[in-house]
Formats: sequence, C-alpha cells, structure tokens
Amino acid sequence: MERGAGGGAGSRPAARLALVLVAVLLIALAAAPRALAQGDPDAIRVGVVVQGADGLPQTFCVALAPGATGLDALEATGLPLETERGPLGAAVCRVGETGCSPPGEPCFCRCVGGPGCAYWAYFGLQDETWQYRVTGAALVTLEDGAVEGWWWRDGAQSVDLPPPALPFETICPTRPPFPRVVTDGLGREVALDAPPQRIASVALGSDEILLALVGPGRLYGVSYWAANPAISNIADDLDGVARTDLSGDPELLISLNADLVVLASYNNPAALDQLLDAGVPVFVLGSFNTLDDIRANIRLLGRATGTEIRADALIARMEARIAAVQRAIEGLPPVRVLYYEPGGITYGPGSTVDEIITLAGGVNVVAEAGLGPYPLVNAEFVIAADPDVILLGGAYTAGGDPLEVFLANPAFADLRAVRAGRVVPIHDAHLTNVSHYIAAGVEDVARALYPEAFPEGVPDAAGS
Repeated sequence: MERGAGGGAGSRPAARLALVLVAVLLIALAAAPRALAQGDPDAIRVGVVVQGADGLPQTFCVALAPGATGLDALEATGLPLETERGPLGAAVCRVGETGCSPPGEPCFCRCVGGPGCAYWAYFGLQDETWQYRVTGAALVTLEDGAVEGWWWRDGAQSVDLPPPALPFETICPTRPPFPRVVTDGLGREVALDAPPQRIASVALGSDEILLALVGPGRLYGVSYWAANPAISNIADDLDGVARTDLSGDPELLISLNADLVVLASYNNPAALDQLLDAGVPVFVLGSFNTLDDIRANIRLLGRATGTEIRADALIARMEARIAAVQRAIEGLPPVRVLYYEPGGITYGPGSTVDEIITLAGGVNVVAEAGLGPYPLVNAEFVIAADPDVILLGGAYTAGGDPLEVFLANPAFADLRAVRAGRVVPIHDAHLTNVSHYIAAGVEDVARALYPEAFPEGVPDAAGS
C-alpha cells in the first residue's frame, strides 16, 4: 500500500501593463450600506468568488441593501480586508491572508521592483463569462443575482488558473445544500445534517486533501504521519490543527467528539464497527492506486464537506500542472526507469508510482517485467533490468543514506544508471502520496529523466 520564469527587457511592457490594470482597481471609499440578514425581504443577494494565492476559490452568498456596491459585497464576506487611501481614493491591498499590508509596505508591493506583478483583480460575471471590471468596486452598483469575482493574479506562476465562472444559482442555491446523503468509498450511505466542522482524518492521503479543502479551522485532527516532512506534503502547514497524532485507535477517535471521522479502507476494520456502534459519523475512502482514484477521493471529500467547488478547482490545478510538465517533455524519447527503496521495495502497474513514471515520460522496468503493483525485487532483477535511471526512495527509513548504501553495493557498480550518474534520490512525500500532490511527483520524475527540458526548473506543483 502506498503512503498515503524570470524576465528581462521583454517583460517590462507586461509589467507596465499590469501596473495600468492595477491602477483601475483604485476605488473610492464611500459610506457603505450594511449587509442584511439572509431572508430579509428588502435584501438583494449577490454571489462572491474569492480566489487567493492557493488557487482554490471560496464562495459566499451575501445579502445586501439595495444600491450596494462591489466593495460592500466583498466586505460582507467577512474576510479581513486592507485598503490604502490615495489621490484616487483607496485600493484593495489585501484580502484574507493574501496581498500587501500598508503602511509597512506598498499596497501593490508585488508589482514593485521586479519583472512580474501580483495583485487583486476584480471581475463581474456576464453571460457566464468573467469580465474585467474597469471601474473600481465602490463605484459598481450591484443588482440582485450578480456574481462578483476577486482573483489574486500572479504573473510569476506557471499555472495561474482563473476562478471558476460559477452561476449565481450555484453560489446561492434556492435549496440548502445540507442535509445530504453521501456515498463513501465502500458504498456506504453517510447522512450529514450540516457541513462537518470538526473533522478527524486518519490517513495521510485524506489529511492532505482535507487541509486543502477545509483548512485547519475545520480539520480538527490528522494522522501521525502528517507531521513527518519526509513523507508528508503538509508537515509545515499544520498550524491550527489541534491533533496531529491520530491513528486507527477507536477509543481515541470516539473521544474526539468529531462530527466526521475519515478513514481509509486499509485502516483497522474493527475501528469502523466500534465507531459506528458509538454513533460517530464515519466516511471511508476506498481505493488509492491510480490518478482516477485520487480524483474520485477529492470529489468524495468535497461532497462530504460541502466544498465541491474547491474540490473541482483542486483537481483542475493538479491536472493543469501535470499537463504543463507533459508539454515540456513532448517528443522526447522514453527513458527506462526503476523506482527502488531499501530492501527491494518497488511499484508496478496498478500503483500511483507507476502512473507517475508513465506521466513523466518514463517506462517502468517493473511493468516491463510484468510484475504486480507492489513487488519486492532482488539485486538480480535490478542488474537484469539495467534501467537508464534509478529513482531512490526510502530516505525516511533507518539504515543510512539510501544513495550511499546503493552505490556502495559492488553488484550495482556496472549498472548504466550508476556509470552515468543517474541514480537520483527522490522526495518520498512527492512520489508516494495519494493526493493532489501527485503532480509534484510527476514534476520530480520528469526533471530527473529530462533535465534538459527544464533549464530553469519546474515550480512546485499547483496546490502543493
């Protein structure tokens, strides 16, 4: 089971254009009509989409007084805002945790002193398409059913997808989205009265997905693997998560008073029965072996947590990053590859590692040999396969540095990968994950196989 562009003179016109676009975002501060309660007969309802640096949208359905402005709608989301008054009024500098904080730094600090520019861009939805607002938000009067969009647009990102163009009815549905019944990975129907606010996750794959979907405010606990940077992609992002020590111990999980416990099919089966007997809502993820499984699990968790829009965006960013890597290696000859961990652990067809190797342009020698998804191989197999590149994992295991151990084995001295210096230590958290961070694994492997295709490197995977 797997564990869970720089610029020069040519970029200056683009930067100047970005600054011009930023200038039109300057907005006049005015006395703002107060937000009204949902259901107030005098209220208009407006949908707001806010997409920050993580590339994942947040949606808000806000009730406002007639005559409200775009700025009123943004304020009504409850997100922290920072503005700066200037000769033309005030500019939106920061929304939530993203942007610049005057007076300590310029409002558009990410557009100063460099070739790129990042700023909050303002849009309105017209005929199912985002249209750039050339008028500041405080000067835009909204009507009932309007949809507003705010996008942290960062020209330095290789993958910078715009917010999804969501219709008003999706953001402000006429029927409440909960209660709902969701079918989990085992085919069980799980009834949820409201979006879960105290979620406990007991598998690293669901830890990583849920943190992206709901954030630490709703993710109460994660598995003990999540804090280990050798195999976890979220080890540095757990501030605000109350528990980072969860296992399949049913007594511990019952004591959390979670309104949703997320298990994997490989967790202790007895734990599921005990949790259900105790009346704990449990959601189980089934398969983790392919990219399709990862897509399905992200969608399932989005459905279970009421974050379907973010789930779709997370998948889109993952796929866009993989597509960007594949464009970089298009037309290059396949490279024969072996992934190898100490003790002869490797992966074949039916595993995410095999799929990563294939997506990155490689040919997995384990697949060539017709072995299964999780075989153990010996030195004789490695010598006979004689791959062009060997990807070494297992840096988190005891027994010394895997590269030193591998190269010290005299039986491997004549391997073509050893002679060519193409035995490459790989980051286990990227290659053996079963979440959207699989895109990072594809990038890593493509860089190892085709370094000439990435002269400036490939940025971290979208969503990582």
